[in-house]
Amino acid sequence: MEDDESTHVLSEQEYSRQKRWKLLLIIGVCLNALVVFTSDLGLDTHIHLTYATVEAGQGEAALDWGHTRPIDPLSSDPSYAPVKEDGWFDFIGDSPTDVRLLSFAITLGFIGLLYKQQQLELAVMVALYPTFIFSTGRGYPEVFIAVMLYAVVILIAHACRQEDVNKARLRALSIAVPMAAIVAVKGMSMWWGLPFGLAALAWFEATRRSPTFATWASHPTKVAVAAGLGVGALMLVMGFFGPGNTLSVVGDAPVRFSSALLIAVFDVLVIYALFGMVLWPFFGPAIKGLSTTSDLEVACFAGLIAAFAAAITVYVAALWTYESLLWGADWPLMTWTMGNNGRYISLLLIPIFMMLKRMNDLGIEVPCLEDPGDKYRSLMIGLALILPLSILAAVNGQTMWSDEAGEVMALNMEEGEDFLFISETTLGMHWLYTFHYDIDPFGNNNNTGHWRADSTDWHDELVNGTKVENRGSLDDVEWLVIAPGAGEAPEGWGLAAQGEADFLNGGGTWKVYTTHEEIIVY
Repeated sequence: MEDDESTHVLSEQEYSRQKRWKLLLIIGVCLNALVVFTSDLGLDTHIHLTYATVEAGQGEAALDWGHTRPIDPLSSDPSYAPVKEDGWFDFIGDSPTDVRLLSFAITLGFIGLLYKQQQLELAVMVALYPTFIFSTGRGYPEVFIAVMLYAVVILIAHACRQEDVNKARLRALSIAVPMAAIVAVKGMSMWWGLPFGLAALAWFEATRRSPTFATWASHPTKVAVAAGLGVGALMLVMGFFGPGNTLSVVGDAPVRFSSALLIAVFDVLVIYALFGMVLWPFFGPAIKGLSTTSDLEVACFAGLIAAFAAAITVYVAALWTYESLLWGADWPLMTWTMGNNGRYISLLLIPIFMMLKRMNDLGIEVPCLEDPGDKYRSLMIGLALILPLSILAAVNGQTMWSDEAGEVMALNMEEGEDFLFISETTLGMHWLYTFHYDIDPFGNNNNTGHWRADSTDWHDELVNGTKVENRGSLDDVEWLVIAPGAGEAPEGWGLAAQGEADFLNGGGTWKVYTTHEEIIVY
């Protein structure tokens, strides 16, 4: 009777936990639905939307108002607009509505897939993860990339467990397909997915043909250390000797890069991973368990996680350093401005929790989402800590004042007229493209947006027609947009509209000026 009673009590506890997880899932789905309505698209998404619309209208994907990394870092130059072949713009459609619908569909579909696969707890983590809610609202590709890496992890697991050699080889090689989608989203040719598939095939072939290598490759700690240090070292070497790319700052500004790397470790691995993914309750037991585990599948997961974590951390540090030098931004304040780049680590949420689940299934004393053991209380506390951030991300969303200014100009600009946008240097070109869809999305009206940093003598260019090398001509500018705190208009320009920027965007008053005597106000 006692056994029956204890079994009944355990069943009630499990039922109560399931209800709690399902309630959290419902909350997460609602937050993801809400953010689609409350959030404007992110700065990077506006860039990709421009690529998509210009390609639809002109046949080539280019930033027709000038590259976001101009030759002169204080101004735009429409003549410098390299054509892009691949990127997130290939997936998102050519309207903000398309982007929002796709973004929500990917997130909801991923949650539904995990739930259908009886991975309720993992579905909850995807639904509540603040980074994913943030990305869903802003139209960023983080959830899509996480879906693709989920496919990679599934293929790795099947390759490890498959007894049929040919089927195992096919699973390993098939990793090239989701990896091709990931690299395409990041702007590289889909053919770069093939080396990942070939590397996986070579790895599994080596474990089958060499018992010595198979033994080593089954130790997660050894594989993780080799993968993490190997990828990190490779990227640093590429930075020292690889000219003309973001990583080149490793050699160009080693001191600033070193400080950026320290901050990136905290931002990427501590804030966005340990805290944001609620990994901290599992971290200690997982490290201990990895050192005593001998399993090829776990080792593959550990190697994948370590390699991506190293690559993302080094890249974020290099990106911060490169952009701070390009814009002459204050250091280390720049790392705060671009701190959300730590969201890139979100692609590892699935592999990490699936690795923990695999270790738990093997009988190793490692808690996981599905069986947290004595870490259940800590897990619930962790979820309670991130829930306010998830709610804030959904309720507040992304707010931009530029859409209001853009609407005024869209109602009044004539064909062939240009506008000039004045702002601080940091992210100035990105903010310029937040006007693009409202004013001339497909490039058919011959309207051009120009940008000047507030530190330049833009008055001289605008009023006197002074030409400066690597800067677009302002001869056709009839509209002037001044960001909060970025200066005043020259004499003779009439105020067309003004408003207050959101506190989270720095606050202050933005203003639109024009040479027109009469305008339509939205």
